[in-house]
Amino acid sequence: MRASANKKLAGLRRYHAARPARTRLKLLEALDRMESGHTVVVGSEFKWSKTTLALEAGVNVNTVVRKLPGGQWVFPEINERFDQLKGKRGRSTMGSDPREEKIAELRGEVERLKDQNRLLALEVNRVGEQILQERERADRMAIYEQQNASLREEIRRIQGNGETSLKAARKA
Repeated sequence: MRASANKKLAGLRRYHAARPARTRLKLLEALDRMESGHTVVVGSEFKWSKTTLALEAGVNVNTVVRKLPGGQWVFPEINERFDQLKGKRGRSTMGSDPREEKIAELRGEVERLKDQNRLLALEVNRVGEQILQERERADRMAIYEQQNASLREEIRRIQGNGETSLKAARKA
């Protein structure tokens, strides 16, 4: 029974060790398809967003936008290439009309700000969860401190009773 559990655990570890490489490959292939316009999951008139990339790659959008605790992207090369392709696409669609160029520029800015807003919302959620965890931890610590104070008082009481009985025993 124990050997079976160890075998399963070892298999899970091997599976999860290879996951980032498979995910990276899925994302790179999806970027290639998006760049060529031959998408499989999203339509040919897709909007360049990280959500669309995640859909095309068959991964959760949080996989694309997730950051490590130090603030670096989990898949920096994917995000850099996505930004390059998105920028290149924006420049290639611009016509010679200055108004169209301004509209395209402003749309790109809106998309960038939406992405930034979404990332900030994710960060706020993460920090909020961290605050809640720390608050719960502080509450538990306060309860432990009350229990410790109660136990110290009981120890003093017991030690006081023990000293009183020793004095009584010595007098007798």
